Amino acid sequence: MKKSFVALTAAATILGLAACSNDGNSADSKTIVETDAGNITQNDLYEMMKDQVGDQAIRELVDEKVLSSKFKVSKKEIDNEIETLKDSYGAQSVETAMSENGEKTFRNAVKINLLRKKAATADIKVSDKELKEAYKAKKPELKASHILVKDEKTAQEVEKKLKDGEDFAKLAKEYSQDGSAQSGGDLGYFKSGQMVAEFEESAQKLKVGEISDPVKTQYGYHIIKLTDKKEVPSFDKMKDELEQEVKLSKIDENDMENAVNKILKEENVEVKDKDLKDAINLEDSSSKESEK
Repeated sequence: MKKSFVALTAAATILGLAACSNDGNSADSKTIVETDAGNITQNDLYEMMKDQVGDQAIRELVDEKVLSSKFKVSKKEIDNEIETLKDSYGAQSVETAMSENGEKTFRNAVKINLLRKKAATADIKVSDKELKEAYKAKKPELKASHILVKDEKTAQEVEKKLKDGEDFAKLAKEYSQDGSAQSGGDLGYFKSGQMVAEFEESAQKLKVGEISDPVKTQYGYHIIKLTDKKEVPSFDKMKDELEQEVKLSKIDENDMENAVNKILKEENVEVKDKDLKDAINLEDSSSKESEK
């Protein structure tokens, strides 16, 4: 289970705005903009931001404050989660979000999401059998190039040229019908589930350096060349990662919200700003759903 990337980037934006409004000075007295028409104070900024993103910002900040006192998230965990986001949503989308929000703010939003996951999975038990089944399902990470054409006749034409010794990358630039043509068909590394089933099944059967027969998918006909394979690490090395994956598979967004809310209740969270009194709603999310 992953938090929506849209929700995560929104959280990063909110946290960035909240950070801008708090630099340790008195919000009532600090002037942040001077004009001939009058000054703008930090309190003016606070009041405007409170109207626009107040409830969401308070929730993000409270979750971080409380959960950080109970759970730890390492730099490595944040790095790994960002790589997972890149795998799921595309490296370019993640890099753009990080650039727009600032790397520090984006990483902090990722950290908060990881803290919420840890809160939700803290009491979940995982058996050795479940871990071994999860490990068995793991497949090597592959790196491949392909030549994608629209019809079988063209695929057979390309296949013959490859068997006659012509260069794969050169033929990809000449024939391939997708964006990878410019890089000689290089698709980079991909994990299980990222490619359509027919493509992945054929690629998994290849040895490094081997070229497939034409493979038909919804996109046309692919000729695949496997260029690298990262074998699955040992069970012992993956055990912690597998345990967290299995735990996350047992919960949904409601479970996560309820687990965090339970912790906030124990910490006696009280919002002092009357305009933001409804920002922290600790009602069980299952009861909310039943009322709809």
